[in-house]
Amino acid sequence: MTGFIATWFPPVSSAKRTLSGSYAVLYGLIAATFSFWYLYTSGFGIVSSETNRGFYLMFTSVLVFLNFPAFKKNETTKPSLMDWLFIFLAIASIGYWMNQYMSYAFNRVSDPNQWDLIMGACAIAVVLETSRRVLGWAIPIICIVFLMQLYFGPYLPGKLSHDGMSIERIIEFTFSTQEAMFGVITATFATFVFPFMIFGAFLERSGAGQFFMDFATALTGRWRGGPAKIAVLSSALFGSISGSSVANVVASGTFTIPMMKRIGFKPHHAAGIEAIASTGGQIMPPVMGAGVFILATLTQTEYLVIAAMNIIPAVLFFFFVLLMVDLEALRTGLKGLPAAEIPNLGKVLRDGWHHIIPLLVVITLLMMGYSPDFGAFWGIVCTTVLSWRHKKTAMGVKDIFRGMVMGASSNAAAGAAIGSLGVIIGGIILSGLGLKFSAILVEFAGGSLFITVMLVTLISVIIGMGSSTTGSYIILAVVAAPALIQLGVPEVHAHLVVFYAACLSNITPPVCVSAFAAAAIAKADPMKSGFAALKFGTTLALIPFSFVYVPELLSQGTAIEVIAATICYIAGYAALAIAIQGLDFFGLKLSSLQRILFFLVAACFMLPLIIWIKFLGVVLLAAIWALNFKKTIQRQ
Repeated sequence: MTGFIATWFPPVSSAKRTLSGSYAVLYGLIAATFSFWYLYTSGFGIVSSETNRGFYLMFTSVLVFLNFPAFKKNETTKPSLMDWLFIFLAIASIGYWMNQYMSYAFNRVSDPNQWDLIMGACAIAVVLETSRRVLGWAIPIICIVFLMQLYFGPYLPGKLSHDGMSIERIIEFTFSTQEAMFGVITATFATFVFPFMIFGAFLERSGAGQFFMDFATALTGRWRGGPAKIAVLSSALFGSISGSSVANVVASGTFTIPMMKRIGFKPHHAAGIEAIASTGGQIMPPVMGAGVFILATLTQTEYLVIAAMNIIPAVLFFFFVLLMVDLEALRTGLKGLPAAEIPNLGKVLRDGWHHIIPLLVVITLLMMGYSPDFGAFWGIVCTTVLSWRHKKTAMGVKDIFRGMVMGASSNAAAGAAIGSLGVIIGGIILSGLGLKFSAILVEFAGGSLFITVMLVTLISVIIGMGSSTTGSYIILAVVAAPALIQLGVPEVHAHLVVFYAACLSNITPPVCVSAFAAAAIAKADPMKSGFAALKFGTTLALIPFSFVYVPELLSQGTAIEVIAATICYIAGYAALAIAIQGLDFFGLKLSSLQRILFFLVAACFMLPLIIWIKFLGVVLLAAIWALNFKKTIQRQ
């Protein structure tokens, strides 16, 4: 019996607690039930909205309370009395909401009874505590601020002022309706995001993660700085199915970071490269980050359209990171991996080509008009069946069960903030704060679109401290995106500006979760790792401006305009990489004047499609080439 438990229910670990034995069994059964329910609803089931949303928050909270202790000094091997109390409150309050929602909707709107208010207060406490245990105090404090501004509305300054709401009204709107805690954010995660997390877990269990790593190694391992390029490429590939920067860091960084350090990369550079590459995984189609599902819902745009719009920006981003890595390796004299450590590309493709098929199945179903969750369901089925192609990767009943547990565990960390984010959105909606804040933002920027984009980016970095990309995007989508729309930016473009700005918060000190995770693996200084990630991913800070001023990058325009913009950005990104690193691709170090000229060239090529600006860029590039021609010939 002990062997059976150890095989089917291995220890489950978070940063502060490890469950084993009967507690691991309990956790595994709950997690598998959670995944199975949403696999069923994705493929076959039609359930009520209150059941769909309620189960998601309830299961997520229960798994968090089982595996994340309230405080560092609490039990590290089993749930404490406080954990059991919160588990009871989660089941009781959210279960009450699911049971009573129809009765409330038809009989008690604007007139909640005593039990509605009691259970509402308990549910709010539950979702705040769920967020705090996984993400720290940032999200709960923001929640409390937005709830307080509802009550103290008359005392707020200027345009933020309103009549204020009673505590009863605040609890009712937050808990009893489907506008806040159980609103569109929860619905999107339950319906679309969670099935893709399970899909990612199944791909990993089937050996797809190793295939992507081997494929990246076979392609780039022999190049200078090969391991860093492996990190970039594998993160792009794995990130397209995981959609989480931290998960990407942990999955690929444990392999790539030691390799980078072994061939000579400084620890903080190795951590920074992995952090920025993993962050870029959130913008790489076909899956992208969880926030994009929210983006598609809020803008009422098909997910496939959003993914297609992001192909060129994502490819250009990884192109820039590869250039930065190549120049860093050239500047420091780093080589590739020994030939013995590089797998044969042909063998890798022969053994693992089938791992690409599930992704193609998902894309095909989306193109046929099916919903993302339906695509994820059949992607999971396809992954399971194709895993039987090789005996060593064949997924049996145990592997399927473990895959469902892994998917639910990933969601417990990623979805911990969803209920709290719903509370924040409810506070914004109830007070009308979104439009007020947008008006203030536009007024503060003096009506300048450029300054508004700068402010949105800065606010995103601040809000993103200690939060996830999805969390900061959701808040900014409500309070900042309307300001951009008001200034004439198309709705989808405005939301993409906010989403990319939210991604930036993963690598911007002082709090940069992806860089911190990579630094822990690299045993490097977290702050140095954050600044290194920002250096290698400089364009992530520039892309939001590109979406506003060069919409051709989002495939908006004629084919010729899109191609021209892409070519210009390739040249601009190359010039920018050279300017930042201070040497060209022949290894020649640049003078300060030459670096300034390369910065100007980059600016010319990345500005809007105006012929004379591009011509100026070409002239500047020719001038630099003429200055360096003699040195380059001598070097050769």
